[in-house]
Amino acid sequence: MRSETGLAMPHIDSVLSRSAARVPMGVVTSARRADFDIIHAGLDLMRHFRFALTADDYRHSKPSPEPYLAGLDKLGVAAADCVAVEDSPRGLQAARAAGIECIVLRHRLMRDYPFDGAYRVVDTVAQLDAEIAALLPS
Repeated sequence: MRSETGLAMPHIDSVLSRSAARVPMGVVTSARRADFDIIHAGLDLMRHFRFALTADDYRHSKPSPEPYLAGLDKLGVAAADCVAVEDSPRGLQAARAAGIECIVLRHRLMRDYPFDGAYRVVDTVAQLDAEIAALLPS
């Protein structure tokens, strides 16, 4: 997760660390692998995730459910046992089409988009942290 300035969002590392200690996590992105690797090269966030699926790993991109279905398969879990975190309408559509509840973390470009069908819509990393904490097993 990147901020609007291109750097990692403040406090996202601690949110990911707490979450990864309790549940397995993966990244499902529409970015190509080369672009994803460049973006994440200096962030050290991937240590929290078991894998990253990029556009190079599936045929149909979001809003198709295919990327999320591949992620579920890789994690070995059912959609009902997962939550996706997205920041775009296409991502929300893909998660929902795969049967996954979705928390949307808004960003500047999508500030006024309604994100109908989202489980929750949050505006800050702190709000995201609270929503994830409420969903995770104790």
